[in-house]
Amino acid sequence: MIHILITSHGGMAQGMVQSVKMLVGEQENLDYVTFDEEMGQDELDELYADKIKDVSEDNQYLILCDIKGGSPFNVVSRYSFKNDDVAVIYGMNLPILIEAIVQCGNEGLKLKELAGYLQQQAGSTIGLSGL
Repeated sequence: MIHILITSHGGMAQGMVQSVKMLVGEQENLDYVTFDEEMGQDELDELYADKIKDVSEDNQYLILCDIKGGSPFNVVSRYSFKNDDVAVIYGMNLPILIEAIVQCGNEGLKLKELAGYLQQQAGSTIGLSGL
């Protein structure tokens, strides 16, 4: 199973989970971590450690972050450096999150395939209206 964990500064991640529920329903493999203003990186790492457990080829984690270089990205990326069954993508948006959820329904899908596919799709998730 591929678990999806989203993380952000402030309430963005929680808001995206709420939006997902409205659009595609409750998702058992979706969770979030919020980096609050008063938190330090050690506290943030503890939150990730509580969510990212029993990592294996049968229990993989796709982590979507708000921005590259921010504390959530920097701290959670350490998990992907240590384990090939954890992938971190930055620049998350709602269309990519929904696509990840839909693709996770495909049995046999592996994390590397999903991460590569989402990276290819990212450019088509933003646009300019009216031009």
